[in-house]
Amino acid sequence: MGDIFLGWDVGAWNCDRNRNSRDTLCALELRESQLFVVGRPRRSNFREQLVAHNGDALVDALLKKLEVGTDVSRHITIAIDTPLAWPRPMLELVTSGAFLSVPPEADKNPYLFRTQELALFTSGHRPLSVVRDMIGSQSTKGIHFLRRARLPASAIGVWSRGSTVAIETYPAAAVQDGEVDRLTARLFNGVLDRENQQRSAAWKSDVRDAIACAVVAWIHRHHPERLIAPGKTAEVAEGWIWLPASAAALRQSAR
Repeated sequence: MGDIFLGWDVGAWNCDRNRNSRDTLCALELRESQLFVVGRPRRSNFREQLVAHNGDALVDALLKKLEVGTDVSRHITIAIDTPLAWPRPMLELVTSGAFLSVPPEADKNPYLFRTQELALFTSGHRPLSVVRDMIGSQSTKGIHFLRRARLPASAIGVWSRGSTVAIETYPAAAVQDGEVDRLTARLFNGVLDRENQQRSAAWKSDVRDAIACAVVAWIHRHHPERLIAPGKTAEVAEGWIWLPASAAALRQSAR
């Protein structure tokens, strides 16, 4: 079996109570230089797996949800759509009492947004705030996964152990890249063709986002030069959002 690329659109801890919000996971595999969806995308709540398993067993439990077999020799890259780190100024405000001057504009507030998120506003994206908006639950769920899966930080914005790597991405920005958009559309249409049943708009949106994340996971593994990497001034505490180099909004923060 070849490498596996997982895309995870993270739901809240109790997302099973909201039919419009779920964890959504998709797996891709590279065969003869082409990406294919393997197993079946799953949209549900992964809370049970996240509290019952540790280490490789947790990753295996997620693969089992997708009906994908496990193989200890296989490399797995998982790209996660939720903040895996929080704004450094906010953390320092809470832990040490250090404070900053706060601008009147919400989309320039360093307590609410990380450096990259502030940069995304300049190109028309609207990232959510882990502090202000309703994604704090999702963020803690993603960070909990890193700890339970025993994936320590190995570089800025990369958590890894053995043959398993986890990164953060933002599919709404990633699909602005033409190749990511084309691959996501092809793979998503293939999933729809196989389903042979009506699916809700929420299901379609979440599955498409999960596939886009998995495409970024593939790029990170095999074509990292296509992604903007952290620069010397990147905030270690804020992690890194891995996006294609065509996401020009990040060029300033990557220097």
